[in-house]
Amino acid sequence: MRLLFHCCCAPCAAAPVESLRSEGASVTLFWHNPNIHPSAEYEGRRDSLFAFAALKNLPTEAIDEYGAYAFLREVGGETEAGKRCAVCYRMRLNLTARRAKELGFDAFGASLFTSPYQRHDQMREIAEESARTHGVEFFYRDFRPFFRESQAQARAIGMHMQKYCGCVFSEADRHALKSAKAPAADRPASASQGARSVLRNAVPSSLERLTMLAGAGALEKLRKTRVLVFGVGGVGSWCAEALARSGVGKIDIVDFDTVCASNVNRQLQATTLTLGRVKVEALKERLLEINPSCEVRAWGKAFSREVASEFEIETADYVIDAIDSLAHKLDLIEICCAAGARFFSSMGMARKMDPTRIKVAGIWETRGCPLARVVRQGLRKRGFRGNFTVVYGEECLDNIPVDVIDDSDGADGAGASARAGKKAPNGSVVTVTAAAGMILASLILRDVCRGLI
Repeated sequence: MRLLFHCCCAPCAAAPVESLRSEGASVTLFWHNPNIHPSAEYEGRRDSLFAFAALKNLPTEAIDEYGAYAFLREVGGETEAGKRCAVCYRMRLNLTARRAKELGFDAFGASLFTSPYQRHDQMREIAEESARTHGVEFFYRDFRPFFRESQAQARAIGMHMQKYCGCVFSEADRHALKSAKAPAADRPASASQGARSVLRNAVPSSLERLTMLAGAGALEKLRKTRVLVFGVGGVGSWCAEALARSGVGKIDIVDFDTVCASNVNRQLQATTLTLGRVKVEALKERLLEINPSCEVRAWGKAFSREVASEFEIETADYVIDAIDSLAHKLDLIEICCAAGARFFSSMGMARKMDPTRIKVAGIWETRGCPLARVVRQGLRKRGFRGNFTVVYGEECLDNIPVDVIDDSDGADGAGASARAGKKAPNGSVVTVTAAAGMILASLILRDVCRGLI
């Protein structure tokens, strides 16, 4: 495929372009950004992109015009963010589509779809409209998962790193934000519009409500927090999603299994479209759609004592155990407690229907949970005398056999054995497993926010 790829800047283009080339696409970079202001910023971004193209031996096309007057004429009185952005997207994407058609490209795309700060759906609608107008294919891909990597690549090779979107209005918004953050004595009267206005400007809109509740200090702590989630089945997958939605900056997800049809009733990433996929890879995509700035590492392997060092447990701020393989669960408990990790463990969530009977306690205080009982017995045999917090359910439906320990709904290890014909799996339901995952995530959130609320 010969692709004309509109580039707003090198930091947004770097990683997506590498990905496209690795897939066999013939990529030509296209520069046309009349919105960028002032001229020094325009030149910095343009020159940086051309330098990147030369470094990577990429062909370029350009309409190299500093278009401040043309841009302002098009915007007219539509200076509100949503309306002026639509004008800006249309100017750039429509001309890209026209140029792709004129030069005989198979399709056109854009690095605009890398930034989590752009209006993604609005851009896609405009690009598809431009494609229909000019009779050329629009190559759509959500490049937001590449955002951090792309920024890091550009920074490593000394590319120009912009501090605002590009137009005169976004530059003005940036200065207004700086004024809003200034000490009260130094703040212009016009910038003092109340705490809520400052909040909207200071944090991503997706995290405004959390910041109202917990404060900016908690948000910053969450951004720096690394959580290891072992097992992303019916409990672990929901826990990971809650952490991503709450602004946790680094999440490692560990699971060896693939999505099967029996997972769909309770596991977050399990849908009819993900059957057969590696669970952690499917979940990683979803987490990055929710929080593109989160660093998500997907480990498609089972935890065991032999590979424990690979996960750098000692550097994690928190560890979540949602494993259902008993031997590996006991190994993880011992290793985490020995390392002094802040550690929370899920007990059995199969054979339960009532999420209101889920409890939080130390492992030695649990009652009524068959898996917790077996874990306690295993720890005593190993001479373990420590304590750690667990989420467990005191309900145990009596009309189901109790001889199978399956589906604490972490890695589905016992479930995998069942599919191999070794054991019959127990029943489980999303209202219980998801509730347990949310409680595990809440233990982390409350611990991070302790003393800040």
